Amino acid sequence: MKKSVAILVLILCTVSLSGCGLLFNDSVPRNKIFAYVNDNHELLEAFPYTEMPKGHQEKKDFIINYLGNKTIVKSVYAYNENILEFYCGGSGLATGSRTTGFYFSKDDTPFALEFDRHELVEIETGVFEWQNEDGKHKIHIEKIRDNWYYYTMDYY
Repeated sequence: MKKSVAILVLILCTVSLSGCGLLFNDSVPRNKIFAYVNDNHELLEAFPYTEMPKGHQEKKDFIINYLGNKTIVKSVYAYNENILEFYCGGSGLATGSRTTGFYFSKDDTPFALEFDRHELVEIETGVFEWQNEDGKHKIHIEKIRDNWYYYTMDYY
């Protein structure tokens, strides 16, 4: 009986945590992002961001209509005239979260996205990172091909 109650409590806790996003994870793995960009870079480079509607569902429909039902892209953001980000999901909520995706850089330079005030450090050829002093905010960037970069951003 005690074992059944423990299992029930564990299931309820898991469902509860999942419901509040603590176990949420819809991110796309690195290898899938690299393959997707390499297979679709021309279509992605021509993405008509300025034509994207404003409403949430309308944006999702627009992305699917342009990139197809099998796209890994969940949202698209223009940081500036040089950077177009393709968000591919994440895990967690606010603190304790990670976001993943890729971006197009017209001038083929790495960009720290939400941490753009900070200078990236090249830790090896084509791999760049930045983190704040206490390590609670981090970005990791890898060059996929000319003009295209993979990223993960962590918030702890």
